Amino acid sequence: MKKNLKRKLLLLLTVSSLAVSFPAFAENHDHHHQHETMLSTPDISNASTDSIFNITDNWTAANGKTFQLNKLGGKPTVVAMIYTSCQYVCPLTIQNIKRIERSLSAAQAGKVNFAVFSFDPKRDTPAKLTEFAKLHSITSPSWVLAQGSEGAVRKLAVTLGIKYKKVQSGDYEHDATISILDSNGVIKFQADAMNKNVDGAADALKALLH
Repeated sequence: MKKNLKRKLLLLLTVSSLAVSFPAFAENHDHHHQHETMLSTPDISNASTDSIFNITDNWTAANGKTFQLNKLGGKPTVVAMIYTSCQYVCPLTIQNIKRIERSLSAAQAGKVNFAVFSFDPKRDTPAKLTEFAKLHSITSPSWVLAQGSEGAVRKLAVTLGIKYKKVQSGDYEHDATISILDSNGVIKFQADAMNKNVDGAADALKALLH
């Protein structure tokens, strides 16, 4: 009897230690946020040398208008991928993009695109994107929030070097990355979107404006 009790206690301790070591083993509904906040700084050496303009899928902006990525050509572009149902990582990503924007003069900001693309084409309708823009006080015509097909999302994510997956709850586990693209749509710098220090991204963007 005592041996059986000891075995049960040992098993319980083992399961408990696994749940601590591996949060996914326990019931943790915020696991996707924990995963995102532990991301390391992106390594630009692994970034694609392809232009995002090679992707010819259609995207739909918050205003309901359809466009292709080459519409962003001619200006450096700050790009991120988010989904509007995200409660922490994605809003912080937006705030950090706005920090980059505020580091620019008014004249410089007018020469830059700020483009945010959704991982979640089913839920992030143009109306939802418009609501998200209002919530985050995004009013500048330099910004575009857009959604596209699952295929378009996948192609853009691959080109930007962003890993993501949909989880059972309907939310997404994804890399939190801000990319600085040149006027030809090629990645020149990437930053960890969770890092409030955006000086590196801002400097890379300013260098493209000279």
